[in-house]
Amino acid sequence: MGSTGAALAAPAARASSTAGAFVASLHTTSTIGSTVPANGDVNPYGLAVVPTSVGSLTAGDFLVSNFNAKSNNQGTGTTIVELTPAGQLSLFASIDAKKLPARAPAASD
Repeated sequence: MGSTGAALAAPAARASSTAGAFVASLHTTSTIGSTVPANGDVNPYGLAVVPTSVGSLTAGDFLVSNFNAKSNNQGTGTTIVELTPAGQLSLFASIDAKKLPARAPAASD
């Protein structure tokens, strides 16, 4: 879809009585909504399904990290969005790049 937008497609699983790879049961996809928040971050890179409702999170919703900023520069995205199975998007978290350390600490730090 390029840098103009992104959509989350949820696979639809078909029941199978034979044992096999999980992926083998996925045959169709359905677009449920855009992952682009108001600031224009794009390139959804990480996805987590919320397992249990807690705080503002609802079980079954998706948390999506946007890896690129609106400029599409890699690694400059600052948002994690929450997307419901019905396609409703809300901002879950936003990182203020100006408040981050100059470099990430090394594993030995």
